[in-house]
Amino acid sequence: MTLIEEFKQCLNTMSHCRAGWDYVLPAAQRAEEDRQEKAALIRARSIWAENPDLHEKLIVAFAIASPLASMSEIDQRAA
Repeated sequence: MTLIEEFKQCLNTMSHCRAGWDYVLPAAQRAEEDRQEKAALIRARSIWAENPDLHEKLIVAFAIASPLASMSEIDQRAA
């Protein structure tokens, strides 16, 4: 899997987990989705931070994925 594909997978995982925020889920399922969402965000941030040469492609991948996330969550340089 390429880094671009992995980045998109992270975005999809984040979106899937966040889409359920307005649903009442069993505690174990909610905890697992929270864990998955946090892990995906950490990995997306890592891919972004460690690969400045891929930023243009990652931005395109982000736009195509249209995730339930913002680039400011991933790009922590301004934070």
